[in-house]
Amino acid sequence: MSEDATLGLTRFVAETKLPTDKGFYRVRAYRHANPTTGDVTEPVCVIYGDVEGRENVPVRVHDACFTSEVLGSMKCDCKQQLEMAMDYIKENGPGIVCYLQQEGRGIGLANKIAAYAVQEEGVDTVDANRRLGLPDDTREYTAVENMLRELDVRSVQLMTNNPRKIRELECGGIKITGRIACVVKANLFNEGYLAAKERRMSHVLDQSWAYWDAKGNTYDSLDEMEGDFGDASTDETCEPFVNLNPKKFD
Repeated sequence: MSEDATLGLTRFVAETKLPTDKGFYRVRAYRHANPTTGDVTEPVCVIYGDVEGRENVPVRVHDACFTSEVLGSMKCDCKQQLEMAMDYIKENGPGIVCYLQQEGRGIGLANKIAAYAVQEEGVDTVDANRRLGLPDDTREYTAVENMLRELDVRSVQLMTNNPRKIRELECGGIKITGRIACVVKANLFNEGYLAAKERRMSHVLDQSWAYWDAKGNTYDSLDEMEGDFGDASTDETCEPFVNLNPKKFD
């Protein structure tokens, strides 16, 4: 920890207007000291429009995923969720994507790769972490609380499928007035990961990890679907978000 870092403090550094392939976004950079470990990270808020002083702001709290966002890994849904969120805040903004350096649900990139290696033996993402003596999820969100407070965001519509994230943010004082689903359909390589998130970590995915046919029927495997229909003609298009009526999470 650097000498000027205070545990739990998030300090604003700078803002720039960034041209991207999706349009122009405001990018606000911060430095944050983890309240438990003192480790310093550099979270950012990617913002479309003027969010200051507003209520019911669409907000995605997104953790960095080098393997999918840089390398194009198909083992998770992180890159697609980030792209959905960027599109959503542009089309339904103003809104924010809070981007945090918490790779692998907080265990770090090297440990994540080690967990991937264990998964090759046939265990899921939860058991792989546990076999290595790592926690299921060690992410913390004081940076989000501090950044939203600094931006004077009064309340949020949270883009998430994760009830733990809702609970942690509310415990930190963020007023959540509703949830916006952020569901990605599975591919051959991430169906097990998505199934584990829904079945073992209570993510609300509505069985998106299953294979879908043109009639909306779902199957746990490609072989099962082919057994019914003779070929796997799946519909690749999907609505990225399902807007729910505003709901308060007590």
